[in-house]
Amino acid sequence: MSTPLDIYMAAHGLKDADFAPRIKRERSVVSKIRRGIVKPTLEIAAAIEAETNGEVPMQAWLLPEQAAA
Repeated sequence: MSTPLDIYMAAHGLKDADFAPRIKRERSVVSKIRRGIVKPTLEIAAAIEAETNGEVPMQAWLLPEQAAA
């Protein structure tokens, strides 16, 4: 399953090791979030949104029923 972060990184030719320092996290954390193994904390989701200029918004990590509320 592709996550919004996975799609963003693929479109921009980024690897986990490239993106991790941009959000001040370890490569392994980015990998787990990108692959959908874990969801980011609010702090990390905000950092991802800022680093991607809103292309991966914080709301992207909500379940569909939560996003509609």
